[in-house]
Amino acid sequence: MTQTWSEVWSFREQLYSFFANHLLEPVQEENKEVVTEPFWRQFPLEAANEQIKSGLEQLVNCTSTLDEQDIIHSIEKVNVEYTDLFIGPGVPKAPPWESFYNTRKKLFFGTTAYVMKDLLNKQGLESKHSGRQPEDHLGLELLYLTVLTEQVHNEDIQSQVNITKNQLAFMDEHLLSWIPQLYEDAKSSSSLGFYSGFIKMIWGTLLWDKELLEEFLAEYEGKEELLEK
Repeated sequence: MTQTWSEVWSFREQLYSFFANHLLEPVQEENKEVVTEPFWRQFPLEAANEQIKSGLEQLVNCTSTLDEQDIIHSIEKVNVEYTDLFIGPGVPKAPPWESFYNTRKKLFFGTTAYVMKDLLNKQGLESKHSGRQPEDHLGLELLYLTVLTEQVHNEDIQSQVNITKNQLAFMDEHLLSWIPQLYEDAKSSSSLGFYSGFIKMIWGTLLWDKELLEEFLAEYEGKEELLEK
């Protein structure tokens, strides 16, 4: 690894904040560049696995088609897909809530919704849709990772290790337990293909990040072993 861990933490923080914000709200005028091809061709993430590679390719292909029309119509098309997949009318075609996928009865306010509400509250966070939408929304779970990453910067090494272990456990118990199913629903119901590509990129990013965090822990544990000898 050529970057310092401090640089890695900053990059992860920016990356998860970007993903979270673009899942919690439709595309706005001020971030219209996300519906253009150059944005995704220059996206600062290497294709470290099949999910990132194919997700990026899909976003490039989708936005290259969108670039054939004016930006306003491009935003409208992407936001129509956003509404159809994540909001409704009726039951969304790709519900962005963990409890929907991790309960037999497809509950929208299952156990994980209350677990996430508690985790967010402990970090001083509260969803503006609290009480109306479950807190185990994919965007909020990614925002939670962002907050944990923010905490790493000014901590000693042992605290960094503890936070890293918490993040790995959170990824396994929550995000990676259901994002493959969310992707399949988005893929089969996409009218445009923008958000299925976006979700696949997030899936791949989590897999890449898990390896990165495990590398950090292995490096620290190696130093600990040397100190004990």
